[in-house]
Amino acid sequence: MKYLKRIASAVVCAVLMLSSTPATAFAKTTMPEYIRVGLTSAYENKQQINIQNKTLKFIDSPSNDPFDYSSIAEFYSANGFAVRVGVSYQVVIPIDANSFDDAKAQADNYISQGYANALPGYNNRGWTVTIYGYQSMSEAQTAAASLGGSAVAPSDVLILSVSGDPIFLITNTDAYFAGQSADTNVDLGSKEYRGIMKFQLASSGLITAVNIVDFEEYLYGVVPSEIPSSYAYEAIKAQACAARTYALIKVQKKSDLGYDICDTTHCQVYGGYTNESKTTTQAVVDTEGKAIYYNGSPVEALFSSSSGGYTEDAVNVWGNDVPYLKAVPDEYETDCQTWTRTFTLSDIDKICAAKGYNIGSATGMRITIDNKTSRVQKVEFIGTEGTKAITLESCRTVFNAIGSSLSSRVFTITNGITESGNSSSGSNSNLNVALGTFVSSPIDGYTMTDKNNYVIGNDCAVVYSTASGTKAYGADGKSVDLSKIPELVPFINNAAGSSSTSTASTGTTVIRSSGSTINISGRAIGHGVGLSQRGANGYGQLGYDYIEILQHYYTGVTVE
Repeated sequence: MKYLKRIASAVVCAVLMLSSTPATAFAKTTMPEYIRVGLTSAYENKQQINIQNKTLKFIDSPSNDPFDYSSIAEFYSANGFAVRVGVSYQVVIPIDANSFDDAKAQADNYISQGYANALPGYNNRGWTVTIYGYQSMSEAQTAAASLGGSAVAPSDVLILSVSGDPIFLITNTDAYFAGQSADTNVDLGSKEYRGIMKFQLASSGLITAVNIVDFEEYLYGVVPSEIPSSYAYEAIKAQACAARTYALIKVQKKSDLGYDICDTTHCQVYGGYTNESKTTTQAVVDTEGKAIYYNGSPVEALFSSSSGGYTEDAVNVWGNDVPYLKAVPDEYETDCQTWTRTFTLSDIDKICAAKGYNIGSATGMRITIDNKTSRVQKVEFIGTEGTKAITLESCRTVFNAIGSSLSSRVFTITNGITESGNSSSGSNSNLNVALGTFVSSPIDGYTMTDKNNYVIGNDCAVVYSTASGTKAYGADGKSVDLSKIPELVPFINNAAGSSSTSTASTGTTVIRSSGSTINISGRAIGHGVGLSQRGANGYGQLGYDYIEILQHYYTGVTVE
């Protein structure tokens, strides 16, 4: 049955190792028809996966067009179904059958001969009668010799069951299921998914669910999972293009995992049909087929939640220079996220022990900050027997040894000592605000209390230069009236380039911890490379269209 898209109601549009070599170009006419999504967030390496559909079709292994499938068998259960791994050794007997009913009749014949555990089955060669319940391979092999079949281990069997009772056995092949009709989703309980569901059997004998779905309809479930539908519409369209391009690259790479892309933040979040929304779906439709290209090839369209005021260059995250993933100002980012973490010297000892760093007993921590982007480029754990330096994205992920990674690399040690460069923490005498960066600490604790409720510092104010002079933006993306913040004006002037011009926009600042406690204050979420979702929202609110937004965050690209 040919799979048909729904048209009437809603037809709509890390750690990643980057290559500096452009990928093979994808013409618009060769945009993939489908994508295979590994549902690794909830359905990876499971012994059993439940299906809530009352009617379920077992279909043949898809060919070049996975939606042009034949239904092999159709099942009904008011209580739904479960796909689970084998629990015993089986004997698989090939039979001449044309349907499930025919195979069941032959299985019933074996039951009448005393083989109580005979069931209809299917393998990569066709219909079978499968007899389960053997306790060892040798026992199954002995039975197989007399029955004219073959012995199969539990790890090579998928069982379709109802209320715990097996009704159908699939051996030596993955199992593909679809809903009752082309427009019926597959319901796995926590989420529903369009298209086809493959239950992939690993060599370990565990199951992973893989959703095979129309490429554009896949984006229906990605975009609302990655960006709020309340954001500026042009920002949502930009996200749709970025998500489409990212997925396009994944399909190109021909993964040997059995799927093209996962459904987590390791790839891009996919929530299936359950997460779809009208606004984000329309954004997918309005940008259908549009992708981001550099020199005629699709880009690695990376994105993150929040940049903290300046995006990051890919070379400072993964070590590879990518011409279109350069650091750019993100001055209109809205709702800047701030966060704090506290570590002790004992915590540093635990991190070093877990990572195999031999520094003796920890005595402190030193960070080196790039003043342009405010990102930490190096973390040093200092000990009685040496120092261990960590660079690139490991500056934040190294802390997962005792919990979670830091939310971003935009952070400082608030109770530290500035060894060199300029610090954004401390008193006014040490504060110089650079163009295009955020004020990440309050100025003498100053809080603005006008009707807009700006809080300079703790809620992130960005300082930037325009044709009419230097200005500041608040956390909500609205302009701050500098006349109401006299305490900030001298430092704004420094940033604009007075005789006491700050050096904070170039070079680095080095801060070392002081004492047994290390207090970290940061902002932004994610690696900061490519499109910033909160930044795109700010641009969208100011009237930029989705192509202008994309061309800001991805250097030298076209959208076509």
